[in-house]
Amino acid sequence: MKPLFLAIILLLGIVSCKKIEGPGGTSAIRGTVKGSSFKAGRHEVTQVTCTAGIELEHGDYWILNTGDPLKQYYIYYSNPSWISSADPQLQGRIGIMVSFNYSDSNAEIAAQTQAAIAATAGTPFSSFVTNDIITLTDNSYIDVPDPDNGTTSFGIDVAMQGKAEESTNGISMANERVYIIYGAHEFAADDVRTDEAGRFSFEGLQKGNYKIYVLSKDPLNEGIYYRMQHEVSITASKEIVETPLFNILY
Repeated sequence: MKPLFLAIILLLGIVSCKKIEGPGGTSAIRGTVKGSSFKAGRHEVTQVTCTAGIELEHGDYWILNTGDPLKQYYIYYSNPSWISSADPQLQGRIGIMVSFNYSDSNAEIAAQTQAAIAATAGTPFSSFVTNDIITLTDNSYIDVPDPDNGTTSFGIDVAMQGKAEESTNGISMANERVYIIYGAHEFAADDVRTDEAGRFSFEGLQKGNYKIYVLSKDPLNEGIYYRMQHEVSITASKEIVETPLFNILY
C-alpha cells in the first residue's frame, strides 16, 4: 500500500503545482486605450415658395446666403415694361436677375427663378423646382446664415439646418472598461477601468494565454458595438506584457 500511497501523493502534488491562466501569479498585462470619433455633417436645405408675378414689383429682391463667404447672393426681379434698372446693387453680394411678367403664375416665377440661379456660374448649391417651390441645397457642411425674403412676399423656410462635420483622433480614453478572458474561455472573467491617460493594467496573473478587449462603436450601425481584441501570452514570472494600442471609435 505504501508505494500506491506515495504515487497518489506525487500525483496530487503535480496537479496542485500546475498553473493555468488566471489570478494568483506575479505578472501583469498593461496597455493603452485611445479613441477617435466622427459625426457626419449636414447640407443646409432651403425651400422658397414663390408668389405670382402680379404680387411682385419691379426691383423686388430676396437674399440667399451660402457656406462660401465670397458667394452671398440677392435675387432680384426685373419687368421689361420698366425702363429703370431693377438692380438694388446690394453691397458685398452677387446679384442674380430674374425677368418676369405680371401675368406669370407662381409656378412660372419659381421656374424662372430656379433657372436664373442654376445658370449663375459657380453657385455653391444645387437647386430644383416643384410647382411653386424652389429647393436649394448648400454644397458645404456648415450652419449657413438664414435667408431673407427681402422685399418680396415669398415664403422662405430652412427645411434642414446645416451642420459641420466633427471628428477627433487619438484621444486618451479615461474610465473606459477593458475586459480579460483567461485561456480558451469564451467570456470575460474580469474587467478594469482606464485611468486619465487611457492606461489599464491587469495585475497578479499567472503564465498562459489571455485575450484583452474593449468595445468600439460600429461606424456603419448606430447603437451597435463590436469587440476590439488583442491576444497576449505571459511566459515568465514577474513579466509585464504590453498589448498593442487599442484605438476605438467612440
